[in-house]
Amino acid sequence: MPSISVADGRYASLKLSNGPTGQILTATVPSNISDDEFAVVGRSALNLTRKLTNCNCMSGRISFVVEENFGDAIRVDLIDPQPSPWRAEENT
Repeated sequence: MPSISVADGRYASLKLSNGPTGQILTATVPSNISDDEFAVVGRSALNLTRKLTNCNCMSGRISFVVEENFGDAIRVDLIDPQPSPWRAEENT
């Protein structure tokens, strides 16, 4: 089974937020996610939901949303930062 690894540049993120009707757990995944990788994300989301609700089911207390817009995200390297292309004073 392939792994989702930050070192390999393959990862997903889970974010918990408040929505108009309750909490929302949003998974952001790469657009070319494999079935095995999606299963990893799903298991992680279910485990987190179980911990937060003390319930072994997805009973509607937390909505689960999957966003497939990873390509639109901007990733910042905190170890070796590069000048931002959006700030002119850094590029001169």
